[in-house]
Amino acid sequence: MNFDFYMPVRVVSGRTALADSAAQLKKLGDSCMVVTGKRSAKASGALDDLTEVLRREKISCTVYDGITENPLLSSCEEAAALAAEKKAAFVVGIGGGSPLDAAKAIAALAANPGLDREGFFKKAWKNPPLPIVLIGTTSGTGSEVSPTSVLTVDGVKKSVSGPELYASLAIANPAYTGTMSYNTTVSTGLDAFCHAVEGYFSPACDDITGYLAEKAMPMVYRGLKMMRPEMEMTPAFREQMYYGSLWAGLVLNAHGTSFPHPYGYVLTENHGIPHGKACAVFLPALLLHCAQYAPEKMERFLRVLDTDLPAVNQLLDSLSGVERISMTKEEIQSYRKRFTGLKHYANTPGAYSEEQGLRLFETLFLK
Repeated sequence: MNFDFYMPVRVVSGRTALADSAAQLKKLGDSCMVVTGKRSAKASGALDDLTEVLRREKISCTVYDGITENPLLSSCEEAAALAAEKKAAFVVGIGGGSPLDAAKAIAALAANPGLDREGFFKKAWKNPPLPIVLIGTTSGTGSEVSPTSVLTVDGVKKSVSGPELYASLAIANPAYTGTMSYNTTVSTGLDAFCHAVEGYFSPACDDITGYLAEKAMPMVYRGLKMMRPEMEMTPAFREQMYYGSLWAGLVLNAHGTSFPHPYGYVLTENHGIPHGKACAVFLPALLLHCAQYAPEKMERFLRVLDTDLPAVNQLLDSLSGVERISMTKEEIQSYRKRFTGLKHYANTPGAYSEEQGLRLFETLFLK
């Protein structure tokens, strides 16, 4: 048995997880910056639960609710300046992947006033980030247990990552996902499935992450098969999807992603496709590639899901909406430089290349 697994986040799970973590929050300091979007933190009940715990523990808080989907670095800079002004001792992110990723960036920027953007992405930080607490309200991003922050700068996604950006504490309460819309549930579920599958087929996948992926994939896949706009999303369904996404997040943390993720960024930036759906557009191509270069692993994957490859890919195509995307040959070729030398290719059985990627784009999108 061989493995190398590092995940230093304290994860507290269950419906009373936030109240149970009051003493841990108090240890982080007497003031905090709370980072949210406009809706889910409040609608889910997470923000109200947090403010009640902070009140009881006599921890002051400032709420910044200006984080949008695909968070802007400029918003993080604005929030960091406010956190520094208010002398926040720690940062709490509440929401889906966008507020959670933003909270990590804000924690680093607030601890390093005056840091320019180049220095931020190169991690030329004189001081470590402020402690980070993350409370997820979606089932898919894995951000609670990963050390990566994906931000948008001038319309392009850029990431910063490192052990300094792990949260001190993650609150895992599936009840906070209960107000997600159908479309968000689909997209975040697809994102979670991509995390588990891309990590599972990584050449670096080991015994621990293989186990976690094999736990996550059927949980999320069963949920994806149930997806209908008119369906009742019961608490049991929400819990299944949430914990499936959490296990998938642990796989993501260990091995990162393959080419569906950076290719998906292009669809999000230039065609407005939500992140999870955008990544899922390319997952069938990865699975077909893995069937050729990792056939034994593919056989095990299909046994774990109790299905066949055409059924998996048909489900992914139907939920991602791939047939609605079209591109010109000129647009596709414009991505050549961006696709060249991606680190994600080495995370793919048999490797991959920009030429294969460009051909894939032509096959999928050239109408």
